[in-house]
Amino acid sequence: MRPPIGYKKLAAVGVAAVVGVASTIALTSGSASAAPVFGYSGYAFGTDVQTGLAKSGPQVVSQIACTTDSNRSDHNDLATANVNDQAIARSVTTGTHSFNDKRGNGVTSNATAVDIKIGSLLTLTGAKTTTTAVYQNGQLSYTGSTTFAAVKIGAVSVPSLVKPGPNTKVAVPGLGYIVLNRVGGVKTNTGIYSYAQAVVVHANVKNRYVPQGVDVAVLKTRAEITKPATAMVIGDAYGTKANVDKLVTSGPTSYQSTCQGTEGKTIRNAVAEVSIPKVAYVGAVYTTKNGAMGTEKSAVNFTSHVAGVKVGNLSIGAIESSASAWKTKDGKVGLDSTSSVVSVKVGNKVYIMPNKPNTTLDIPGIAKLTFNQVLRQKRYISVNALVIDVYGLNTKVIVGHSAAGVIG
Repeated sequence: MRPPIGYKKLAAVGVAAVVGVASTIALTSGSASAAPVFGYSGYAFGTDVQTGLAKSGPQVVSQIACTTDSNRSDHNDLATANVNDQAIARSVTTGTHSFNDKRGNGVTSNATAVDIKIGSLLTLTGAKTTTTAVYQNGQLSYTGSTTFAAVKIGAVSVPSLVKPGPNTKVAVPGLGYIVLNRVGGVKTNTGIYSYAQAVVVHANVKNRYVPQGVDVAVLKTRAEITKPATAMVIGDAYGTKANVDKLVTSGPTSYQSTCQGTEGKTIRNAVAEVSIPKVAYVGAVYTTKNGAMGTEKSAVNFTSHVAGVKVGNLSIGAIESSASAWKTKDGKVGLDSTSSVVSVKVGNKVYIMPNKPNTTLDIPGIAKLTFNQVLRQKRYISVNALVIDVYGLNTKVIVGHSAAGVIG
């Protein structure tokens, strides 16, 4: 196994044209049985923007949130991924699935594109990337790879890059540089996750296609498997997500989830301001997760923090939420959630903030607001600090989502 490489997580900023995202936690085991369970999690994105203000984030998304189901899968295809109103990847297909067979227990995530193109600066055709995380015979392992049918830098074909080695850095005149076949894996005491990205674009030169200073991962995959445990911690958090009817138009920003906790460490995922095209402007967003699985107690906590939101003349102040879950060895389970919204105003009119769960506030002609929207189950709790139903656009924006639970 290769040692983990230096890896800076790519954070989702905004989103347009996402199809078929599966963003809910799947509780497939809630019994009191002490039989060991495995945790499966994975995703595949067409594109994902890392830095800067951009009208794009995770696109063409396939995702399985933490589940104990070894037959869970998600698939998405026939879409074009755009960044800065430019088509970056065409005819993208993504998929992720869990398995329990002769290979062991694991997750495979993959993504393909007919081509990845940045104007006349870069052309990658027949792109395929995949990663797999496996637990077999008491051992954790992973694989990851990327291949192309053809590679052109400017007008020059580069056959040597068709099967690039891991983390191959290449200069692209007029753009900056790219990293091909970015792969790695991180093993913990409770499991392993692996990642593979076909190409990461670093635009450090001013150009017409990708804003300078913005980094974009194209065909980004992740797979995660836990060791068997008597209690598994699960959950997720994100800053914002927008839907028109059942179509996801802006995927989860600063998204984090877990199947294995964080070994008691707090992990933070942050992005700058977010633009949800034609709907809203969102200030800086960050989420945190902290969880541990042990013989005495398993516990997890997720938080979400949003600097503020503007929808037309509607201005909303800082928004926060948190969700926690824990289970002790004697079978006791605890769940908790909090949320807050600092202020709501339209022009000079300031509205009084409600303090009860699932309270609504109607802003005539603009939106209906729902505060502290809580879903509570036997071993799982989720909270949306604020849900904005935008009149006239038939759009629902979820702000400040946190969720946590235990399985086993």
